[in-house]
Amino acid sequence: MSAAPSPQGILPTAPRSAVRRWLSRTVAVIYGLVMFEVIIMISPFAFYFYAAYGPTLKWLNHSKATAWLTGFMLPHAVFTTSPFLEFLRWHLGRYAFGLGLVGFFFFAGQVYGSRLFRRNVVTSGAYRCIRHPQYLCLSISAFGLFTMWPRVIIFLLFVGMLFAYYFLARVEEGRMLILHPGYAQYMRGTGMFLPGNPGGRIYALLFGGMRDQSLAHWLAIGSSALALLLAGIGLRAHTLGHISRSNDAANMEVISVYPMTPEAMQHVVALALADSRVEEALHGEPYATFVVHILPHDYGMIGMFADVESHHMRPGNIHLSRFKYLAGCLLPFLDVHQRTDLMGSAGREYRLVFSRVDGPGGRPVPAGRILDLSAEMTPVYVTDVNSASGRVSETIDPPRRSFWGDVKMPIF
Repeated sequence: MSAAPSPQGILPTAPRSAVRRWLSRTVAVIYGLVMFEVIIMISPFAFYFYAAYGPTLKWLNHSKATAWLTGFMLPHAVFTTSPFLEFLRWHLGRYAFGLGLVGFFFFAGQVYGSRLFRRNVVTSGAYRCIRHPQYLCLSISAFGLFTMWPRVIIFLLFVGMLFAYYFLARVEEGRMLILHPGYAQYMRGTGMFLPGNPGGRIYALLFGGMRDQSLAHWLAIGSSALALLLAGIGLRAHTLGHISRSNDAANMEVISVYPMTPEAMQHVVALALADSRVEEALHGEPYATFVVHILPHDYGMIGMFADVESHHMRPGNIHLSRFKYLAGCLLPFLDVHQRTDLMGSAGREYRLVFSRVDGPGGRPVPAGRILDLSAEMTPVYVTDVNSASGRVSETIDPPRRSFWGDVKMPIF
């Protein structure tokens, strides 16, 4: 999410401020490209976006030092056994994304309407309680965006954006104190981002007694950043602990979209491995480590794992359904069936995707590190299995890429 002009901000004209403005706009472009990856991906124009953005992700994935940035932190491709994670993804995150954007545009209209009629500083509505509701709304929307497409790099940019908005707000408030003598009284009666100024109260409790308030200020910022990063690490660990997975085979991890027992997963995989075509395909990768995804037969995001039956999404084939899906992400109440459309339906018919898992530079990943942040999948074989009849109905030898090319996609 890019930094929007503060409701109360007035841009200075000094040369130093001009440089700062240029740098902020450059950063805003970078934020926009990365934070809006999910918006572009679910739109009909995804191919054109990945043609430019994909090489950047692939470059990051070539080195151990940067490959972890393109990994994923929260569940995207599977259901978990954690009610908290499912609520976060399907309810809190989705509504935060859309409603945050709606709130931002509403408050923008209030501010620029006031400027149009040459009124004073806006202090009505939400501005009676907080001074920067636009920044708050964009932060809420960015949080929702992260839950929908949770790359590590998006999480880090989200954290950085929170602090960027804080510093921008402080700079703009300093400017307003100079231009509007009554602004100091307005600040005393409002919170910066939340009603009641809880952040200021916590700061006063933890750091208010320090003599060097400049040091206290930076300690507070560093402590907040550390807390957010630890929260992100904890969320990923919680996610990995609530995925339906089994690793009975020495070089194979099995992950199910819908929660299944390890015995049920092994049964379905054994049915697929009994087919000679599947066995032959896997033997063609003698030193590889594999991940097997057990997908519902009608799984809507199959393109993340393999380029299978996706001709309707090719460049130039723009359908209204794609715009409807995009609208459903922006305003979830417009598409109440999105969860089923994406994740398919539970049943006895499955599509299994066997993928080779490599680390940076194409090196095989050890079996115990398949879910590492730097791990990347390459599809090897796809087979349809009916667990009720115990038969393989179809096998597919897919291209060695997902529908989106060789850009890293989520394993879970």
